Amino acid sequence: MTISSLRLLTIGAAFAAGAIAQNDACSGAIALLPGSNGPFSNVGSTLSAPAWPCGSIANDVWFTFQAAANGTVTVDTCGASIDTVLQVFQGSCNSLVSIGCNDDGCGTASTLTFPVVGYDVYKVRVAGYGGVTGSFPVRLQGPVIGSYQAYNVVNGLGCIRNPASFYEQFPGPTVDLSNSSITMIPSGGGYFVTQSTPTFHAPSAAAIVLPLGDDNSVSVPLASPLAYPGGTTSVLDVCSNGFVAMATGNSPTTLSGPGMINQPATAYFVTSDYDPSILFGGRVKYELVAGKHCVTWDGVWAFAGNASTARTFQIQFDTTNGNVHYVFQGLNTVNGLAVGYSPGGSSYDNGSMDISAAVTSSFQLPAVDGLPLTVTPVTRPIVGGTWTMDVTNFPATSAIGFDIIGLSDPGIDDLVAIGMPGCSLRSSLDVLSSWAPGGAAHSYSIGIPPIPALIGQQIHTSSAVFVPGINAFGAITGNGVTGHMGDW
Repeated sequence: MTISSLRLLTIGAAFAAGAIAQNDACSGAIALLPGSNGPFSNVGSTLSAPAWPCGSIANDVWFTFQAAANGTVTVDTCGASIDTVLQVFQGSCNSLVSIGCNDDGCGTASTLTFPVVGYDVYKVRVAGYGGVTGSFPVRLQGPVIGSYQAYNVVNGLGCIRNPASFYEQFPGPTVDLSNSSITMIPSGGGYFVTQSTPTFHAPSAAAIVLPLGDDNSVSVPLASPLAYPGGTTSVLDVCSNGFVAMATGNSPTTLSGPGMINQPATAYFVTSDYDPSILFGGRVKYELVAGKHCVTWDGVWAFAGNASTARTFQIQFDTTNGNVHYVFQGLNTVNGLAVGYSPGGSSYDNGSMDISAAVTSSFQLPAVDGLPLTVTPVTRPIVGGTWTMDVTNFPATSAIGFDIIGLSDPGIDDLVAIGMPGCSLRSSLDVLSSWAPGGAAHSYSIGIPPIPALIGQQIHTSSAVFVPGINAFGAITGNGVTGHMGDW
């Protein structure tokens, strides 16, 4: 991978202090290791929920640890410079179960001994009695895991996403495409997809019944080459499981939208597990009618199904203008159903869409995928090391880029309000560093200070690129990456 630039951004003491301050809430709990930890401080903290069951409490802060095995753990603040109160919980922040609470267990400090279950996660909350603030240690004794693995979590999606494929996955119970049609009109090397009202050509007695069994394909020769975006073909490769491809090679048993859009040959699909060889079931038929190659699943039953599972639909290929029509009759979701199109090859998956809603206003498919700005973690955020990202898919017309580093995740998945539809913001803007776009990729690194209190904390990052005219705001953002800091 070509690296356009390499920047080293070190998180200084001020950033580390900011990260530590996050433990005012359970979600920012600081990881504890066996033995003495700290000293810590509750200066500037607030009172958090749930209500304390012991002592007169204010200004609490949070910690966390993981048990290494079944046994008994003791946690204490003995030696604290202030009067403390201590509470221990089991479970995650949104489902806390109190194990115990202690005030004045060792002088005016606190101590609590309790059973633990191996690999379960526990939370420790420490407060100042009567609202007093100051410093205190937190000591753990017992079977406690002594290290934390750093790891990354990718959040949200970059923009702008302009895939060359589309699909809708119907798991059930109904399909809203029954008795409707859509048309794909060649445009710009791809297709313009819209609503339409083509005629359903019921197969005549002259229609060819294709010799299809369960999970197989057959090639239908054409009298003259058929043009489609990307080339021409002299055959239609028809699969019993509901797709027509412009060449052979697609798997007959790949039945989902994500699987279909990554097949090697261009394909048009209404795919499911059909079996046109069932004795009393329907058949797949081919006929050239009114200048259109019509491939019809004529009441074809689902695999191991019966008449109640029959589906009828037709895919038409117009020999005069290259238009493709999907004409749906009766559909159901027995065995699931995926409807869509892909130009073949590895394709960007933009997820299942609502086709009936999308074609109301129409949409454009490009010749090739327009990929979103993407931030990919290369390393893990290990304390004392560097955390490296690669940024790819920025447009050639990009003017300037910014690496974004933050203490929190705003959780914004659509910046449409400021003129950046489909773009997300998954890192607060605490640190920004500019870079000049060029080449295929940009790389940046973040130095993680060798501060033990950072273990178990989170750091967030993303990237943004200003591109004149790309949207009303003139910029796009990448996905976010949350780094959970650890010591290995």
